[in-house]
Amino acid sequence: MNTLSEIYSKNKMRMRLTKEIDKDKRTTEFIGQLWQVWEASVRATHHFLTEQDIQSIKQQGKAVLYDIDILVVAFEENIPIGFIGIQEKKIEALFLSPDQIGKGWGRLLIDLAIQQYGALYIDVNEQNTQAEAIYRHLGFETYQYDETDEQGNPFPILHMKLKRHPNIHHIPTDKKQYLSLLLLADEQESMIDRYLERGELYVMQDEQIQEPLAVAVVTMEGEGVCELKNLAVSPSYQRKGLGRQMVEYLFDRYKDSCHTMFVGTGDSQQTVGFYRSCGFTYSHTIPDFFTRHYDHPIVEEGKVLRDMIYFRKELKR
Repeated sequence: MNTLSEIYSKNKMRMRLTKEIDKDKRTTEFIGQLWQVWEASVRATHHFLTEQDIQSIKQQGKAVLYDIDILVVAFEENIPIGFIGIQEKKIEALFLSPDQIGKGWGRLLIDLAIQQYGALYIDVNEQNTQAEAIYRHLGFETYQYDETDEQGNPFPILHMKLKRHPNIHHIPTDKKQYLSLLLLADEQESMIDRYLERGELYVMQDEQIQEPLAVAVVTMEGEGVCELKNLAVSPSYQRKGLGRQMVEYLFDRYKDSCHTMFVGTGDSQQTVGFYRSCGFTYSHTIPDFFTRHYDHPIVEEGKVLRDMIYFRKELKR
């Protein structure tokens, strides 16, 4: 059985082997390699297609890879082994080499699409029951059913969307009841005490689940500035896009009262990447913040944090 650290290391390695490919880098040779992945994947998973169907799709489908807005490719030893295409928050393509199916690449690429690019929609052939099951497990649900595909072929399509985020509530009192979640993002209680009571606490909940899914604390810093002091998602619900949904909710909630939102974090590649993907940009750094204010070393991604790195997001244009 893999240990947690082994699983983390494998996922981290996979993240380094995925890359967004700009349109000017999509050469004929490179797209040809991706199309080989597509054909092998389709032949291994789309058993309901005839040879004529496959050849018909090949004639019209390759242009999509040149034109799609976001194309993220997974590599193994510099060879493409899978890819995902995203257009206007919709996953338009997801294919893996047959020998890579079942190794976690599909989930990784979908997580990237949701968390980094804000994907909310995906279509799947009704006959592709394995893919449908995976999408449902990751939080997608069917909102529309078509008896044919876009070309009018008799292949029913399930149009799926990521489930709407649960209710988010402002909690004005008894805030310490959510301390266990708050400590996930800020592991020293005395530091949380500095901002919790003066800040505004928000809790994300699902109507069918009693426990909170995520929490956030925002403080008003004056002159149209607010700061996101704490953002945490319950471990059971991480990597499902809930953190991003909370941030987008806060952007909308504070856009009328504030012109800028700040957030401070340690030099953690994963956390910094998350906030950048949400639209935050670098502002400034406070040297030695963690070593001066915390009574024990704060370690993330195997590194002791020292400086607080601040990012900002303009809420009004």
